[in-house]
Amino acid sequence: MDRNIFLIGPGGIGKTSSGRDLAELLGREFIDLDEKFMSGPGHIGQYISEHGYAKYVRENSNLFFEHINQSAEPLVAALSSGFLIAEVEIETVQKNRFAVKNGHSVLLLPHADPDECADIIVSRQVQRGLNLREEIERPKFLERLPVYRSLADQVTVIQGTPE
Repeated sequence: MDRNIFLIGPGGIGKTSSGRDLAELLGREFIDLDEKFMSGPGHIGQYISEHGYAKYVRENSNLFFEHINQSAEPLVAALSSGFLIAEVEIETVQKNRFAVKNGHSVLLLPHADPDECADIIVSRQVQRGLNLREEIERPKFLERLPVYRSLADQVTVIQGTPE
């Protein structure tokens, strides 16, 4: 496959762990968009608090294109959870979606059943210490899941560890 591989989906799904392993297996560079943001503009939560979510979406997109455009070879990238789904900056999100469609997008899920999937993901998210609340995250995940599915070229269910 001569295209970039993009791992998509909500936070806590295993994109980073799976992406590192996949990139190593394929002999490709791996980038984690969240890690790139944290090592550049700063802590995501703090950045959003200080600058707003819309500016975060734009800056995150800029980082993505900077790294994709600099790479001479196809790579594996773990995308931020809201990279393809955001209620703000619709034009930026559309541009992101178009770029991802030029690659191969893989939606990772921890279970085939949406409710089971929501239980697992929301539990992981709440335990991350990001001040997320189950009553907000669960409906958001279930609302976004069909959108993630529509954007994915492939859906992979990972039960257990990504390895």
